[in-house]
Amino acid sequence: MISTSNHSVLDLLRKRIADLSHELAERDSVLRERTRHLRVAQSLAHLGSWDWEIESGEVRCSQEWYRIFGRDPGSLTMTLEIFLSSLFTDDHDRVVAAINAALEGTVPYDVEYRIVRPDGDVRTIHCCGEVLRDDRGKPCRMSGSVQDITERKRMEETVRESEDRYRTLVELSPSGVFVFSEGRTVYVNHTGAVLLGANDPKEILDRPMSDFIHPEHHDEVRKNVTRLLTGNVSVHSAERIVVKMDGTSVPVQVEAARIMWNGRPAILVLFSDITDRKRAEDELRRSHTFLRQVIDADPNFIFAKDRDGRFTMANKAVADCYGTTVEHLIGQSDADFNPNWEEVEFSREKDLQVINSSEEYFIAEEKITDWSGKTRWLQTVKRPILDAHGQVHMVLGASTDITERMQMEEMLLRREEDLSAALQDRERISQDLHDGILQSLYAVGLGLEACKLLIDQQPEYPEERFVATLDQAIGHLNDVMGEVRNFIMGLESHITQGGDFPTALRTMVHSMCAADSSTCRVRIDDAAGSHISAEQEVHVMNIAREALSNSLRHSRATRIIVSLRQFTGSVCLAITDNGIGFDPSSTHAGGRGLENMAARAQKIGALFAVRSEPFKGTRILLDLPKGANKKAH
Repeated sequence: MISTSNHSVLDLLRKRIADLSHELAERDSVLRERTRHLRVAQSLAHLGSWDWEIESGEVRCSQEWYRIFGRDPGSLTMTLEIFLSSLFTDDHDRVVAAINAALEGTVPYDVEYRIVRPDGDVRTIHCCGEVLRDDRGKPCRMSGSVQDITERKRMEETVRESEDRYRTLVELSPSGVFVFSEGRTVYVNHTGAVLLGANDPKEILDRPMSDFIHPEHHDEVRKNVTRLLTGNVSVHSAERIVVKMDGTSVPVQVEAARIMWNGRPAILVLFSDITDRKRAEDELRRSHTFLRQVIDADPNFIFAKDRDGRFTMANKAVADCYGTTVEHLIGQSDADFNPNWEEVEFSREKDLQVINSSEEYFIAEEKITDWSGKTRWLQTVKRPILDAHGQVHMVLGASTDITERMQMEEMLLRREEDLSAALQDRERISQDLHDGILQSLYAVGLGLEACKLLIDQQPEYPEERFVATLDQAIGHLNDVMGEVRNFIMGLESHITQGGDFPTALRTMVHSMCAADSSTCRVRIDDAAGSHISAEQEVHVMNIAREALSNSLRHSRATRIIVSLRQFTGSVCLAITDNGIGFDPSSTHAGGRGLENMAARAQKIGALFAVRSEPFKGTRILLDLPKGANKKAH
């Protein structure tokens, strides 16, 4: 039988066992949780653990170790041989030597090596371990950790390559690169050394910044350095003058920024030699000044406008016309100076036409009002200006002041009108003399002749005395008629007085063309003048004058040819120009001028023709048959 005391002991044992079981369960739960945390930590850190029983050769590895080596923990039992077979061929002997050295106790086991996973992926591993020894000092166990540092090595390599690239870029930079820390030079590249005239960058290192800055910039540079170091500004840009090792000066463009150098604030500075740029700027400035003097000396208008009609360039002639200066004119438009809105709109319309069509435009006559209210006439050429992309962004204009020419043409027109009126008066007087007085005198002469016959029939009168008297009167009458004829001829041939017809024609052409910019050529056959009568000369000269006047005033021609030639059966007068031409069939094309020329041609028995087309010039032809002077009478 079991005594009561024994029952108490058993109860105590049962309770103790239950408590131990509960405690073991809690510890096992904590251990599993910690193991899970360890696996998670190893996974996140790519850190695996291993333990090698040297005597038995058994290797126990964590799950992260298997993941790092690309192995399945349930598919094989890890051994030293399997581990060694995973090593990259070039690293095998070095790892074995490291293991042996650790076992011998000469160095700790800390090594980097590469492994090849079963799928061929190469990984870089950092491994470290500790050798445990027995009481006799013999290695019995070795344990440690492995970490996959592949990504870190790649990043380190990337950083190293990046540093190499930037170092190369800095060394090969066309600008001098300097680093100043605590006021002294701690770095300079090769270009910077050459810029300052040093044979070696070491000659510049540890020298104060002020040694290389021109004294006139010292105060400003100190202030800028302070602003950079205190963070008031992040970058600084300026033009400065640096002093080379030999004391000579060099203009440079400075770009500076605050950086950290070996844990201390520093200034990174780029010096770019701008000697060539400054020389080019000076040359460009001199060229601009020269061109400005050239265009300002030109009395013609030279200008450029943008799409909005604002002046972007103008010479002094334009500014003087508007009563302002070139500087004040830039950015303004015609509307700011010209009170005549129609003139402003006309100019604006032509500007936009050139810009939108990308084609040049010629304005033969353009009217503007200057600052004093005076009207001025211009002849203008406008051309498109292209930008870097081939798009029209401005219009360039050049205008010639033709106000005096227009006034001369107006004066010439008035004189031509006066001359035409005078010629008409002369012709009317000539006609009156011919049809009136001369015919009356002729009738008187016939009467006297009749009286003479009557006297002959009266023998009782003293015939001889009366006949003599009548003969004397008839003679005087014939003399008067001759003088009247000579007077009429003088009225009609006043143009050729002092020379023959070809000479008079040449003189007239040169006189009319002298004040015009057109090129006028005269081709006259002197022998042709012998086939033109005095009466025909008047009409031929007037036809030539009218045709030449029309060409000078209306055709806008640059070349005019006046020719008089003799052919087998006729004499031909031709006035040809390369002007704008017209349509002869148009109702308003001819006007009184062509009608008068045609009437004069018909009067002297000549053929008259007009050949012209718009923009193809004009040709006036007069074909006078030889002997037509006899038929005309």
